[in-house]
Amino acid sequence: MNQRIRLVRHIRFTALGLLALLLLAATGCGPGVIKGRSPFVAISDMTLVNGSLATRYDLSNQNGAEMTIDRASITVRSNASILTRYESDDRIVIDANSTEEISTQERPAEFTQTLLRSLESGELDSLPFDLEGRVLTREDGELRFEQKGYLYRVPGRPGQFRSAVTQANELIREDPL
Repeated sequence: MNQRIRLVRHIRFTALGLLALLLLAATGCGPGVIKGRSPFVAISDMTLVNGSLATRYDLSNQNGAEMTIDRASITVRSNASILTRYESDDRIVIDANSTEEISTQERPAEFTQTLLRSLESGELDSLPFDLEGRVLTREDGELRFEQKGYLYRVPGRPGQFRSAVTQANELIREDPL
């Protein structure tokens, strides 16, 4: 009888060990938390009123961990001319897989105003743009982003424009300058 009890205990111990090993293997094969990706930056709104250009950007954290941005720089160009630029040392904290909004207001160059007025009037159907920038994060250092797209007028809203991104380059992690 003792031998039978020992055999049952041995089988139970072996089964528990195999179960623990399977659980450990399954955990190792599960999805990892994404880290080190640049934020996806989108122009959520651009408005030209009385010669003043207000631009709102959405910064989307594509990581599975919080992102703390200590410095951000965004430049939007069209046909090699700067449409708008954002530079800030203000801290921005974005929760995992979340989005924060930032904005800038400036008096753009006369050429920029002419381009946007041509878009607003319908003289241009769309305006191609290149958006590029960098953020300095506490977690991952300097991260760079680039994308191409088009600005379109918003029907029924004079001076208001929206964007559509057509290409976002590979998001790249860089060492601080």
